[in-house]
Amino acid sequence: MIFQFKITLKDSKPPIWRRFEVKDTMTFYDLHKIIQIGFDWMDSHLHGFDVRKSNGYQIHLGNRIGPILDDDFGFSRCDYDEEVVQLKDIFKKEKDRVLYTYDYGDDWEHEILLEKILPTDKKAFYPRCTKVMRDTPMEDSRFLYFETGIVTEAVNGKLFMEEYNEILKEAFTKDESENSKIEWSKLLYNVDRYKDLQPWKWMSDDQIFIIQDPETEEFIYCSILGKSGIEYGLAAFIGDEGHTFLQGLSKKENANPHFYMKQRSLHLSFSNRDELETEDYKLLKAFGRSYFGKKQWPQMRSFKPGYYPWFLNEEEVRLFSIVLDQTVKVCEMAKKNPDLIGFNDGTHYFVRAYNKKKKKWESGEITLYPNENYQKNLPLYINDIELMKLKKIQKRLNTSVEFDCRYFATPIQDFPDEQPYFPKLLLAVDKKRGLVLFNEFMEIQNEVEAVQKGFVQFIIEMESIPREVFVNEETAHSIIQIAKSLNIKLIVVNSLPVTEEVYKEIDEMMRKGKF
Repeated sequence: MIFQFKITLKDSKPPIWRRFEVKDTMTFYDLHKIIQIGFDWMDSHLHGFDVRKSNGYQIHLGNRIGPILDDDFGFSRCDYDEEVVQLKDIFKKEKDRVLYTYDYGDDWEHEILLEKILPTDKKAFYPRCTKVMRDTPMEDSRFLYFETGIVTEAVNGKLFMEEYNEILKEAFTKDESENSKIEWSKLLYNVDRYKDLQPWKWMSDDQIFIIQDPETEEFIYCSILGKSGIEYGLAAFIGDEGHTFLQGLSKKENANPHFYMKQRSLHLSFSNRDELETEDYKLLKAFGRSYFGKKQWPQMRSFKPGYYPWFLNEEEVRLFSIVLDQTVKVCEMAKKNPDLIGFNDGTHYFVRAYNKKKKKWESGEITLYPNENYQKNLPLYINDIELMKLKKIQKRLNTSVEFDCRYFATPIQDFPDEQPYFPKLLLAVDKKRGLVLFNEFMEIQNEVEAVQKGFVQFIIEMESIPREVFVNEETAHSIIQIAKSLNIKLIVVNSLPVTEEVYKEIDEMMRKGKF
């Protein structure tokens, strides 16, 4: 996706501002470079980003992004590394805002406003400047504007925009293209090493081990695929979501396609030539790769909760390359020592982690307990005013209700080349009579937000508050704050049999084209 930013120099009269279109996968360090170019700064002072509004919510303290410096000055300390944090990690919704400060002596403050989220234009180069208003002040000149405010002259915006875009193209073309080629080259080299090793001959898919990402320090849970002789490859489950998904695989209630749509993983499989997408084939040929025989062509996909499996982005290419490189080393060690990696019990893991002080990879063991806090303290997406309105509803619904949220199996793609997503279907069903009381499709990607807003919408449409609601554990975590506020009894169960029957009817109608 493309973020359209309006960046305004604060205290300027009339406003001095620029409009930029930037890839959402760029880092805050990239944005720093863009601002330096667009405002004619010389990058000779310290800088930092302060998050003011993210995902539609005001942020107050403890969210500074910038360079990580080893000095003793408090103003230069940052909570997050600008070279690691991507723009999409902070900017979630239009109107989200970040404050960029340059030169902590002069305090040039720039408000960065996310105006629009746009589809990618294949013909365009990003980043690009699309609007320029007024000239910028000189470096180290803030003392000139103490009484008047920052006042500068009008300029030929079109001419300035063209000049900025030439500089931006020169600055980012080399970095982007060369870095991308280098990372892809590393990844494909490690894919070939992994394929040649054929570790599935001595390792099973339930011998889970961990590779720690040296940049984010997240745990990546790795599973070797191929022992059964059906599918060959590697599954790498990322972070808390990955751990939770692995813990849930053994539960009978999760034996459904909906559960698998919730995984966060990177997946490598060795496929036949005719199973590749055109993009896969072009990529391999561009790097001089050609393979012969069955199950030889590598195919990589990114799985994100609620999204259709998609091609890897730049950050995922970096991560998967590291994972594969260390996976090869783990598998070589396991071949020499078959007892090195035990079968998955959900708690004890062999781990490879990078020691930054010693500048080398090290092996170890770690014990992880069920992630009990993963679903606790979830944010409330319903504001106090909405809750007050709900509390005014006097009528009680004197029937037991099953309430559930499930991904709908037909993906939606809003823009060409953008990752398709699965819309969410929310259902409220009368448990005794089997009647559907509420159904709503939601395109909100955040599942917790979708469940909360769907539950509120159900109450509003019924004009009554249910006395008791049967839910699964995940849904209960999402709506428990609302339920407590409205004195609704939540009954957590492993299965929702009446709702399951409704889902089956919907699936049947879909197959017949009647839904």
